[in-house]
This record gives sequence, C-alpha cells and structure tokens, in this order.
Amino acid sequence: MKPILNGPAPDFTLRSPDGVIMNMKTVLSGGPAVVVLLPNINHQDSSYIVDNFRDDFNEFKALRASIVTVFNSDEEAVAKMHSEHELQYPIFADPDREVFRKFRAMDGLILKKPRKYACVINTEGLITKAFRSIDANRFSRQALYALRDQMGRSALSSKK
Repeated sequence: MKPILNGPAPDFTLRSPDGVIMNMKTVLSGGPAVVVLLPNINHQDSSYIVDNFRDDFNEFKALRASIVTVFNSDEEAVAKMHSEHELQYPIFADPDREVFRKFRAMDGLILKKPRKYACVINTEGLITKAFRSIDANRFSRQALYALRDQMGRSALSSKK
C-alpha cells in the first residue's frame, strides 16, 4: 500500500553523513520537496538519478524546493556517493528501512524489500504527485514539471 495522493506525507528524521539532521518540518520550511527513495546505492540508476538532480539543482533551488534522497544503505556508502558525485544537496542513509516503510515503499508478501519510490510534497505537507515508476534518465525533469504544475495550481487557487 502506498501513501495516499493528496494525503499527508509521513514524518521522518534522518541524519546525513556530514551531520545534517532533517525531518519533514525542516524539509518543508523553505518550500516544497521531492522525496526520492532508492533501494540500491550501487545500482546504475541511483547514480543517474543523483547526477541528474545535481545537474538540475539550480532549477530546484529557484523553485525553493528541497531534494531529499534516501538510500537503503549505510552512512559510509552514502558519504562516498555524496563525495564522488559532488552533490550540492544532502543524501541520507536508511539502513533500517524506516523511511521506506513509512512511505510504504516495500514490495513482497513475506520478505519485504524496498523499492524505488518518489513523490512531490507541497508546503502543507501533502503528497501532490507520486511516482511508482522512475525513469532514471528523466526523473529529475519529471519532478521539476510536477513542482511547476503544483505551483501553478496553487497560484490559481490563491487568486480565487
């Protein structure tokens, strides 16, 4: 079961390898967010995704949007990826799969294993777009499109 579209995003607290502590309140304090859950830090898709977000970082920054990328991995592997890919945003380790469970990003009936999942969350903490299928080469652009669409809709509703 996945989090409900237009329902509240689950709260979580994570610490990045360089000590940045983040929870949903701090994530949304500056604007909307894109949360990306990746089960395998060593998979080529993971590299493509973080590289594309890195390359598009200034566009996310212009929208005041946070990027929260969480790996089902240990902090050492996450720190290595952060350094090797020269990321301008923090990435997080979730070795116990707590965040994956909260976002219901687990597959399997008996042996639950984490799966790729991503969503866009507005400043009120509601999930406005969920991605069950993620194309590693295009996902960053899809997330930007969803953020712009969300911002356009909120601007229209505030004019009423």
